[in-house]
Amino acid sequence: MTRTRLQVGETGEKAARSYLEQLGYRIIEANYRCRLGEIDLIARDRETIVIVEVRTRTGRIFGGPEESITAKKAHKLRRLALYYLQSVCKLEVPSRIDLVAVLLDKKTHEVENLNHIRGILSG
Repeated sequence: MTRTRLQVGETGEKAARSYLEQLGYRIIEANYRCRLGEIDLIARDRETIVIVEVRTRTGRIFGGPEESITAKKAHKLRRLALYYLQSVCKLEVPSRIDLVAVLLDKKTHEVENLNHIRGILSG
């Protein structure tokens, strides 16, 4: 991954974290890694554990960040969420997977738009 892509991703995750904290979410963990992959943010929204996928783009030429969740990525997110809930929480708790889509200005990398979609995966 190029240095610029890493910086774009970090900027998007910082914006998402700040936004969620302003909503009253408590961030439990950032960049949780396990053998299945990585979860960008894990937060608590009252009694609900929220697995947060952050998608950041610097333009819409290939579609917006909201459109970048493929079936393969959705499957991986479900597996990661289940793994985290079973191995770390160990108790049955309410949970959901959210998406925070961040669009940055191509030149300045400042946030142009942030879209929070709750419960992106059902079933």
